[in-house]
Amino acid sequence: MRIPLIPEQPLAPDEIEAAVAVLRSGRVTQGEKVAEFERVFAEAHGYPADRAVFCNSGSSANLLAVSALDLKPGEEVIVPAVTWPTQVWPIVQCGGVPVLVDVDPETANMAGPPTEAVSDQTAAVFLAHILGNPSATVELMNAIRFPLLEDCCEALECWAGWPDRGQQIKVGTFGRFGTFSFYLSHHLTTIEGGMVLCRDAQDADRLRVIRNHGLSRHLSSPARLDAERAHPDINPRFLFVGMGYNVRGTEVAATIGLAQWPKREAWALRRREIAAFWTASLDDAIFAPIRWAAGAVPFAFPLVCRGDFKTRLVAHLEAAGIETRPILAGNLARQPVMQKVKHRIAGPLTGADILHDRGLYVGLHPGLSDDQVEYLPEVVKGFTCSL
Repeated sequence: MRIPLIPEQPLAPDEIEAAVAVLRSGRVTQGEKVAEFERVFAEAHGYPADRAVFCNSGSSANLLAVSALDLKPGEEVIVPAVTWPTQVWPIVQCGGVPVLVDVDPETANMAGPPTEAVSDQTAAVFLAHILGNPSATVELMNAIRFPLLEDCCEALECWAGWPDRGQQIKVGTFGRFGTFSFYLSHHLTTIEGGMVLCRDAQDADRLRVIRNHGLSRHLSSPARLDAERAHPDINPRFLFVGMGYNVRGTEVAATIGLAQWPKREAWALRRREIAAFWTASLDDAIFAPIRWAAGAVPFAFPLVCRGDFKTRLVAHLEAAGIETRPILAGNLARQPVMQKVKHRIAGPLTGADILHDRGLYVGLHPGLSDDQVEYLPEVVKGFTCSL
């Protein structure tokens, strides 16, 4: 038996058929399907239809969001020390300085407002909801007095709040921007793809310019017409009103996203059920389980060892057909690439070191059968009995 990180067939027949229909239509680059996916996504998060911007990856979503901050050289953005590097690279690429702060090893996220990291150069805070665990409470996110960005690339359908008060606020809606990824192993896949939620309509317009070479053509109607009237000597088809990249999404990707969209809530429930079963099966004397928030939708299942036996555990799991990975980049400050990048470390990174040295994760996705779900505890128990 195997437990793969990614489902062996990540696309269902109806999703493949929808993609093939788009390919046959001849309309394959960004168009009506992208706009429809953006509308559906925005409205599901309580935003107007024009506040979501689809792009070619979650990494590009981060790049779009950070680009719109207009960082001045040397300005700082606070980020968690345990994250995926493409949350950090856009800060560097845009002339900023990432400031790494510690995480709580019980949640894998920032433990509180990063007050110790603040300086006179602080321009923004970029939270991450690691492994589908909401990064913080409503109070924490509301306490951050700088522009807030949320990396939700592993956290679709997660929420923060107080369910007993009827308050469930989806992550990605607390900050100025919320970024999402639709990579193969994430909660919903478009094969590759990303989305940025924007609180402000002008920000959304700005991202559409940055997404598409700096062209004006995808601005909202009033802004586009204003730009065209201001520059009557330039063909509006090639009117460049800002700097930009080419990180557009495709009609094929958006179509797959639309086909999967109605399935996401059932998938989220299955992820929660599997995570609860696996968490209950762990021996707390051997493992330090991640403390899942009420609104978590686990992207993967972490195992954090209480002793120095991670290497042996990885070998045992892999030999049993259970794929493993580190918890993202571990303590990013310890990655060799950081020697080439200007950055600042705010305080000791004790929690990040614990996850780096003792943590790993295994695949958790709704495609797992009941037999596969029961298999992991059996394999882990076999290992713990040998300690």
